[in-house]
Amino acid sequence: MRTKEIPLKIELFSNDEENDYLISNPKEIISILQTIAQRKSRVALYYNEGNSMVLTMILAVDEHGVWIDAASNPLDNRHIERSKRVIFVTTHNQAKVQFVAGDVVLGLYENAAAFSLALPRKLLRLQRRDYYRLVTPEANALKCIIRPVPEKAHIQHEVTVMDISIGGVALVCEATGIELQPGMVYDHCEIDLPGIGKLKAAIEVKNAFEITDRSGRVKRRVGCVFVNPDGKTTMLLQRYVAQMQQAAIKTLE
Repeated sequence: MRTKEIPLKIELFSNDEENDYLISNPKEIISILQTIAQRKSRVALYYNEGNSMVLTMILAVDEHGVWIDAASNPLDNRHIERSKRVIFVTTHNQAKVQFVAGDVVLGLYENAAAFSLALPRKLLRLQRRDYYRLVTPEANALKCIIRPVPEKAHIQHEVTVMDISIGGVALVCEATGIELQPGMVYDHCEIDLPGIGKLKAAIEVKNAFEITDRSGRVKRRVGCVFVNPDGKTTMLLQRYVAQMQQAAIKTLE
C-alpha cells in the first residue's frame, strides 16, 4: 500500500506555534524514535547551518541516547561532528518529526560507523495538511527545461523535478549540471505534465543545498517558486496535482 511521501524539510516556527507540536515526555520520545528505527524510515540530517544535508536512518534508541547511521562520505562525517547544531527531520505515522542535537560524536555501532547523541529533550511532531506536496517517482520523474541565457534559447538544461505543488517545484541537479543559485530568476521554463499539457512559467530559486543519497552520490536540491503564474499555469498545476492525488487514492483502495 502506498502512502503520501512527506518532504523532509526543516520547519520554522514561532514559540507559540512550536508549543502546539511539542513533545517533551522522555518515554513518548523514546517510543516515537524507536518506531522510526524499527521501520527504517529515512532521516534527513542537516548540518553546516542547515545548508548541507545527508540522508541516513536511526539505528537504535534508549533512555541513554540515540545512534544514527553515519554518512558514506568521511568528509561529511567530519563536518557533521564539528557542527554545533544538527537538525534531524523524519516521519512517524505520516507526521513529520523534527529534533535538534547540539553535540554528535562519531563512533561505532555494531562495528559500523555511526553517530551517537543524547536523547532529545524535546521533539516536534507535525501533521498538517499543507505538508503534502506531490512527489514524483524517480523512475518517471518530471523534467524541467531551463534556458539560463535569455537571448540564447537553444541553450537549455533538463533538470529532474523532485516534487511539485501549485506554488513551486523542488529540482535535483547533478554535480556536473547547471548550478542554480538562490535569488536567480529563470524565465520561459517548461515542464511537460503528462495527460495535462506543457507548463510554461518563470521560476525563482529560493534555497539550495547539497544532499548525499544512500549510495554516496552528491546532488544539489533546489527549491523554487513560480513567479507570478498566470491563470493558465495555475489551472494546469491544479489539474495535474488533482489527477495525481486521485491516482494515489485509487492505489490505497
